[in-house]
Amino acid sequence: MLMWDKPEVLEGSTVYRDHADGTTYYVLPSQPRFRIDDNGQPVFKFIKYRFPIDRQDGKKGGGFLIADVEFVVPEDKLAKIRAILQERQEQDWRNRGLQPPAPQVKIGQMSFLRGSASITVLDSAGAFVEKITSPGAPSLYGKMITPFTVELSAEGATMLEQALQDKGGIVQVAYDIWMPVRLPAITATVWFNAEKFMEFHQAIDVEEHFWSEDSYRQTLTEKMTETNSGGVDINPGGVTDQKVLNAVRDWAWKNLEDGVAKMLLGDIPPVDPNAASVWYKEHDLENVNIDTVVSKAVSFRRTYKEGAIMEWNPSPRGTLPNITGMVGRDGKPFKWSDFSRVVDLNDPFFKQLNVTARANADFEKLPLDSIEVKLEYKQGAEHSVKEVLLKNPDEVGKFSTYIANDSYKYKYSYQVNYKNASERYQSAEIESDEEHLTINVGDTGILLVDIAQGDLNFDQVQEALVTLQYEDEANGIRPVEQVFKLDKDHLEHRWVHVIFQPRRNPYRYRVKYYMADGKEFVNDWQTGGSPKLFIDDPFSASKTVNIRGFGDFDTRIDTIFVDLKYRDDANAYTQTHSVALTKESTFEDWTFPVVSETAGKVTYSANIRFRDGTVRQIAETAAEQGTIMLGDAVLYQDIEVMPDLVDFEAVKLIKVTLHYEDEANGIDESGDLVFKKGAADTLRWSFPYKDKTKKSYDWSASYFMADGSVKKIAETESSEKTLVLPEKPA
Repeated sequence: MLMWDKPEVLEGSTVYRDHADGTTYYVLPSQPRFRIDDNGQPVFKFIKYRFPIDRQDGKKGGGFLIADVEFVVPEDKLAKIRAILQERQEQDWRNRGLQPPAPQVKIGQMSFLRGSASITVLDSAGAFVEKITSPGAPSLYGKMITPFTVELSAEGATMLEQALQDKGGIVQVAYDIWMPVRLPAITATVWFNAEKFMEFHQAIDVEEHFWSEDSYRQTLTEKMTETNSGGVDINPGGVTDQKVLNAVRDWAWKNLEDGVAKMLLGDIPPVDPNAASVWYKEHDLENVNIDTVVSKAVSFRRTYKEGAIMEWNPSPRGTLPNITGMVGRDGKPFKWSDFSRVVDLNDPFFKQLNVTARANADFEKLPLDSIEVKLEYKQGAEHSVKEVLLKNPDEVGKFSTYIANDSYKYKYSYQVNYKNASERYQSAEIESDEEHLTINVGDTGILLVDIAQGDLNFDQVQEALVTLQYEDEANGIRPVEQVFKLDKDHLEHRWVHVIFQPRRNPYRYRVKYYMADGKEFVNDWQTGGSPKLFIDDPFSASKTVNIRGFGDFDTRIDTIFVDLKYRDDANAYTQTHSVALTKESTFEDWTFPVVSETAGKVTYSANIRFRDGTVRQIAETAAEQGTIMLGDAVLYQDIEVMPDLVDFEAVKLIKVTLHYEDEANGIDESGDLVFKKGAADTLRWSFPYKDKTKKSYDWSASYFMADGSVKKIAETESSEKTLVLPEKPA
C-alpha cells in the first residue's frame, strides 16, 4: 500500500513507495492538464458568438469554452521516472552484492474511493462567467477525465479570448480524490460521551392519631440534566510534518462526526407520581418513599494506530497551461485559430443539445463487457435517436440534436452486457437535461466490495472469516451471501456479484476471529456502503462506563466503594474494576477493550460509608446505561433576614430564632441571628432539605427595648426567602 507520508519529486511528479514491495512505486501527476486525444490534439474548443439583432436584455452575445481535463503523467515523463527508479534499483542491487539483473521496477495503479473536481475561470458565476457546467466528479479510473463547459458573457468572451493566448494560464482546476493509505507512526483517538440524567424523589407521610384527625402529606422532587462532550486526540509519535498531522486530524474528525450521527439519546420518560399513592393504598403503609435515578448515556472511544487504514486526499490542483503554450507531437506550438471559432448567430432556428456520455467503472477488473446507452430527443418536429457503446472508462459517447419548443430535456436508457453471460440488465427510461451523462458502477447491476485487512495483527489473530450479505426484496433480489477468509497469506479479496439491478441498499457484514491462543470472537452485524471494506482488530472497539458520585461529600458522605464487572458470555470475555469515590474524586471513567460495542453487560455493587460511621449497601445491579449514579443528595435553602424597618434608637437589640424540621428525612436544624445598631444590616441563615416541596420554616423574635422592656414576636411559619423584620412587635 502507498506510503503517503514519505514522497519524493521526480520529473515534476510526486513518487511514493509501496510499504511492503520495494520494487513498486506510485506516481502522482504534479497538476491536471487539458486532455490530449489519441491524435495528439488537445480536447479544447473556444467559441465566441454574437446575436444578429438587439435583444430586450441588452445582451449582444457571449462565448463558450468547452474542454476536457485529465489527471495523468505523460508517457515521456513516466518513462524517465521509471528509468531513474530502475537505475536506483540496479545500484542497490550492486551495493548489496547480489547477482544481476535486479528486479524490474513496477508502477502501481492508485486506488481511489471517491473524488470531485472543480473548475475556476475568471470570476466564475460573475460578470464575465455566467455558468460552469461540469459533472463535479472525475472518472476514478484511467486518465480521470473531467469535462467542463464555461458559458461566458459578451465581455467575458472577449476577456478570455485574449487571456487564453498569453503565456501562463487562466483556467484553474482543483481535484479532491480520496484514497486508502496506511496510518504512519501516529496514534489518533476519537471519543464521544453523551448522557441524560433524571432524579425523582417522592415521599408519603401519614400520621394516624387515636384522639385526633389523621394527617397525610405527600412531597415530590424531580431533576433532569443533559451533557455531552467529544474530541480528537493526536499523538504525533515521531512525525513532524504538519501536513501529515493535519491530514490525520481531519480524517479523525470525519470519523468522529460519522460516529456521533449514529449515537442519539432518546428522552427519559417522566415518573408517574400516582404510582406511590396506589402502593400506599393497596399495602396500607404509613410511610412510602420512592427514589428513582434514571440515566441514559452513549459513548465510544476508538484508537487508530500505525498501520490502520485511513482516507487521504492529496488535493492536486493547479492552473492549466494555455493551448498556445503547449507543443504538439511535431514539436510546434498549437495554433489558437485551430481551436477557436467566431460565430455570427444569424439563424434563430439554430439551437442544439449536446450530450456526452461516459461510464465510471473499471471494465478490466469487473465482469463488464460493454454498456449500450440509448439517447432519444423528441420535441415538436425534432426526433433524434442515437446509441453509443462504452467499453472503457476513457471512452466518451456524444449525442447532438437540434431542439424544439426551447426544451433541452431528453430521455435515455442503458443496457449492461456482462462477460461470459447471456443475461443482461436493461434500465428503465430516464428523463434528463444534463449535458454530461455518467453511468456509475453502482448503476450497472454489479455488486462490488473489496475486502482488505485494516490493522489486523496476525501474530494474535490466526484468521478472520468475513461474512457479507446483500438483499433487495422490493426489487426481486433475494439474499446473497459469501464468506471470505483473511490470514497472513490472504490479505485481500473482492466480492463481485451480478445482481442485474442497481445497488440501492447497503450491504451487511460480520467478522468471526480465530485467535492464536485458541479463543474465538464474533462481532455484531454492521452495514457498509463503501466499495472498500477494511477489517480491523477484534478489540479495536472499546466501552466506557462513567461512575458518578453525588451528594454532600463535605459533611455527610465519606467514601463510596464501587465494584464493577463486565461479561460478554457469547465470547467468554470478562473485565473487572474497583473504584473509590471521595470528596477529592467524585467521578471516574472506566474504559476497556471489547469485542463488540453492543454485546456484554456491566453489573456493579457498592457500599456508601457516611461520616457518622453508618454504611449503606447496594446489592449487585445491572447497569442499564453507560453512566452509573451513586450517592445521597442533600440541598440547602438560604434565608435572608433584613432589619431595615427597625428604629435602633428605640430598640437596643433583636434576637431572631429560626427552625426547620423534616421528620420524614431526619432533618432538624435551628439557629439564632442577633441585630443591633452599627452591626451588619442583613444576616443570613441556611438549612438543609431533601424534599423540594417542604421549604417552610418557623421563626420568632425578641426585641430588647431602650427602656429596658422586652417585646416578643411569637413563633410564625414562613416560606419566604427574604424575611423583613417589623419596626416593633404588635
